[in-house]
Amino acid sequence: MNMAEPQTDTKSLYIQRTFNTHCEDMFRAWTDPEILKQWFAPEGVITESAEVDLRVGGDYSLVLKLPDGERVNHYGTYQEISSPEKLVFTWILDGQACEGQKAEQSETLVTVEFNALGDQTEVCLTHDLFVTDKTKEMHAFGWNGCLDSLDRMLK
Repeated sequence: MNMAEPQTDTKSLYIQRTFNTHCEDMFRAWTDPEILKQWFAPEGVITESAEVDLRVGGDYSLVLKLPDGERVNHYGTYQEISSPEKLVFTWILDGQACEGQKAEQSETLVTVEFNALGDQTEVCLTHDLFVTDKTKEMHAFGWNGCLDSLDRMLK
């Protein structure tokens, strides 16, 4: 009797954007807590705090304040750091699982690649290991909102 291998339904989100800044400055925007606080939230959301231990195995934490006053902690651990080309880190939303269920937690994986294009930087963001399409769509909204804020900050 042949048993089928277990299938894991993982979904990935991919976003590519080009910004008018050098690769080194873009990498710093993703890794310097003071700069992160200026852009790491969609419009209408405030990044209250950012902590970064920029080393493989180091942790980061971002606390965002939503328009209704709720605070959401995003945190994880750096898996790979190649300055200024690449960051790989785990992603957990405290109390909001990446499965879209409150009071649960699920770890996903984010890879951000920075490609130098002269005076510009192409940012390629891949967010892996979503369990549902709904969660992927919610994160697409959040990431695009963050990247819009980053673009406004750079202008």
